[in-house]
Amino acid sequence: MRSSTISLPLLLLLQAVTAFQPARNTFSRLLIPNSKLDALKDSREVTRHSFLVNSAKTVASSFLISTPSIADDIAAPPKGAAIYAYRSGGLARLTTLGLAKLLTRYEGYVTAPSGYSKSQIPICFDFPTDWLQLDKLGGGVQYVDQRNGDKLYVLHAILPDGADLKSVNKQWFADAILSPEGDIARSGVVAEGGRVSSSKMIVDCNAEDAPKSCMARRRMVLKYDTVTGSGVQTVERRGLVDAYQVGGDVYMMLTTSNAVKFDNKDSKERQTVENIVSSFKVGDAALL
Repeated sequence: MRSSTISLPLLLLLQAVTAFQPARNTFSRLLIPNSKLDALKDSREVTRHSFLVNSAKTVASSFLISTPSIADDIAAPPKGAAIYAYRSGGLARLTTLGLAKLLTRYEGYVTAPSGYSKSQIPICFDFPTDWLQLDKLGGGVQYVDQRNGDKLYVLHAILPDGADLKSVNKQWFADAILSPEGDIARSGVVAEGGRVSSSKMIVDCNAEDAPKSCMARRRMVLKYDTVTGSGVQTVERRGLVDAYQVGGDVYMMLTTSNAVKFDNKDSKERQTVENIVSSFKVGDAALL
């Protein structure tokens, strides 16, 4: 669908380049309908300037009208499955931190829950500067450490009816994150045995912080196995999750790591993912 949308502007640009080359006069007429040429002609004469100006206008108008934004194509998450929290409101702001610039702060917006009072909500988090962004064109927020395969995802899911962030069963998070209908599985990750081994609520402010706004979040450790390409062997993985509730939905920061390195609390890998999820903020807290 998108390839057909882009092809029209490209053809029109080709017309502008080739139309005034005598050896290709016949070819340019095949590309441009007679009705378009007639609109540009003044009696028998078409100047190069008028042709290029009108072609540029046609290119711009057709591209702006027919090219949808990423947000226009996004449906609400299916019940019981977590999808990517899709970017909204333009490009995020990336700011390197400290003199060594080893960390980068991500500040941007993602699509809000269906029926929410706002169309987008702010998020922010810090991550290692040398992590690589994945799926730039897809609209999600994903980064990977190319040295060891550790990843981060920002996810979005709808809570079960009548449940909130604190009361929903912790196993619901494992089932939603690893659901076959979710974006983690759709990206090619084949996981087995997902379960949440620990869960706790965290509140980042107290009475002394007033009138600053604060939001409660829920932190969990996810245990699961990934199946290798051969389908025979499995690799133990750990996920660290911080979840915030917005309306009837949750927005989650998920980091994934090798189980052995994650279980070593003094390892660099464990400290890295803990710093990422601890820095994750959603809503008004992301604007402070």
